[in-house]
Amino acid sequence: MKSSNVLAALVTLGLATAAAAPAMALENQFSGSFTSFYDLSNYSAVYGQKDPVNDAPTENYFVQRARLGYTAKASDSVKLVTLFELDYSFLGNSSYTTGRNTGGALGADSVNIETKNIFLELDYPMLNTRIGMQGVDDAFKGSIFSADMAGIKVGHSYTNASVAAGFFRWNDSADSGALGKSVNDMFMLDAKYNANKETKVGAAYYYIVDDRAASNNAKVHSLGLNAEGMIGPLTLNGFAVKQFGDINATTKAKGYELNAGAKYNLGAAGTLRSELLYTSGGNNAFYNADSGNEGGGFYDNEMVILGRDKNALTLDAAIVFDGANRGQGVIFFSLGYDYTFSNKLSASANAGFAAVTKNTLGASNSDYLGTEINAETNYKLTPNVTLGARAGYVVLGDYFSAGEDNPYDVKLLAKFSF
Repeated sequence: MKSSNVLAALVTLGLATAAAAPAMALENQFSGSFTSFYDLSNYSAVYGQKDPVNDAPTENYFVQRARLGYTAKASDSVKLVTLFELDYSFLGNSSYTTGRNTGGALGADSVNIETKNIFLELDYPMLNTRIGMQGVDDAFKGSIFSADMAGIKVGHSYTNASVAAGFFRWNDSADSGALGKSVNDMFMLDAKYNANKETKVGAAYYYIVDDRAASNNAKVHSLGLNAEGMIGPLTLNGFAVKQFGDINATTKAKGYELNAGAKYNLGAAGTLRSELLYTSGGNNAFYNADSGNEGGGFYDNEMVILGRDKNALTLDAAIVFDGANRGQGVIFFSLGYDYTFSNKLSASANAGFAAVTKNTLGASNSDYLGTEINAETNYKLTPNVTLGARAGYVVLGDYFSAGEDNPYDVKLLAKFSF
């Protein structure tokens, strides 16, 4: 057979095969957000627990974050979800380099893209399954963990209930000579039940095992209940968590955490909010995921400095960074008020009061950390663009020695989402 005939036969066969193969319509979905703010503060430019200091300098800087999401949807039951993040921790920090949160200086040209989520979702009537790196929150307002983590989560929804189970590997190390031996794993069970339209109850169990170091060897169980109910314009919610097991070879896990939240709808006059958090400390210290950086932030109290700020992005600092509060525990009460002036303009004001439950690090015998007052206003320039301002000030308590400056923070923000 001549080569031209062979080529013609192959082309014909290829076309026939392509015509016979079923076509897969792939739906491409894009989403994302952009946030930038200017900050003026004497309590800033750090990530983690931070105590106020004497003669704290006033700083001013700009921060920027973009998140880009892409979902490849093969059908209503199958999709691949991805989410990427690009941060400048502050403008002017560096250029022509490689590393997360870098590239904000003159010239830019830095490699700083972060991978947050990549997971396959299989959503069928009998089972919803997510496989891969995904965002997972606990059932207790993020008080134990709220983070991106790699693993598998399966769940099923009933008419008035849902159940979920999962396994996630937080850390692994080959120091023992083999992967899968020195690990930090989390196992979860979560159930929810809607008793009626006004009442929801739930239960959750998390088992965290950390075998990465012989001196650590944590095996901590967290078991808790949560509930939410509506009585006319009043919404009540809360949770209770008890821990047991071993924090290390010599320390038992005995921590516990209690929460109560309320929201009262005043109609055209706005909304009132309150949150109360109690976390045990000292010999009953609460165990947070991975030293608390990925959990325990408890953003529901809407604090700026006394608790973690929802707008801080990469420079996320707080006097009470997580519920464990460096093993001292915390009693944290907050009050808030939201008011909508129009479909474009809204505002809120908050006050927070915090004390440790077991003073092991303070400069005096006082347990009182301080009082925060803050306020914010937001204006919707378009349905996708919001301009805002947020300011907070803390009057320090006697837990701190005399001389530390009362912290303050002012932010001017611009947000875009699509």
